[in-house]
Amino acid sequence: MQIIEQLQADQTAAYGHQDPNANVCFFTTVDAAGSPQVRTLVLRHIGETTITLFINTSSPKWQQLLQQPRCQALLWYPSLQIQYRLSGTAAALASDAIQDNWHKRPLRAKILDYVYDHAAPQSKRMASRAALLEQFQVVSQRVASADLKPSAAAIGLSVQLDQIERLDLSQNDLPHERTVFERSDGGWTAHVLVP
Repeated sequence: MQIIEQLQADQTAAYGHQDPNANVCFFTTVDAAGSPQVRTLVLRHIGETTITLFINTSSPKWQQLLQQPRCQALLWYPSLQIQYRLSGTAAALASDAIQDNWHKRPLRAKILDYVYDHAAPQSKRMASRAALLEQFQVVSQRVASADLKPSAAAIGLSVQLDQIERLDLSQNDLPHERTVFERSDGGWTAHVLVP
């Protein structure tokens, strides 16, 4: 089994186990000071050489990616005891990626895009949680849910993968199984690592 097929099979198995991490990744960028910045994002798609995420350009992570497009996504499936580190280079997708997937987004996320556009950009400091909820309520009352359309600031992000590391912690009496896969024109090459 090729590494992408294995990754997709592991994600499917995690869904089957109702793993709370089955549809998310822990996404890392680097800020202007060189510090890593990690956050949880929904993992929208795993392709043959890419993963797809959705972000908002008002978020600091977008500015970080414009400055340094190298990034990493960590997948941790506790139900399987398997971890993946996916490394690559991020780029914005064409705007139709959001258009095609808009119907899948929960209402809360659609309203938040309007909050980012009209009240406060993502990650802005607010006076209180109550102040944030008030802005959310104002926007949700002003725009009918049927009228919510994708924001121009909501974008699809494709990470072109060049390295995948798989760590299987499920061996009880043996060392963990750790393998790194590196992509070249010839496909993926595997190297066993000491765990």
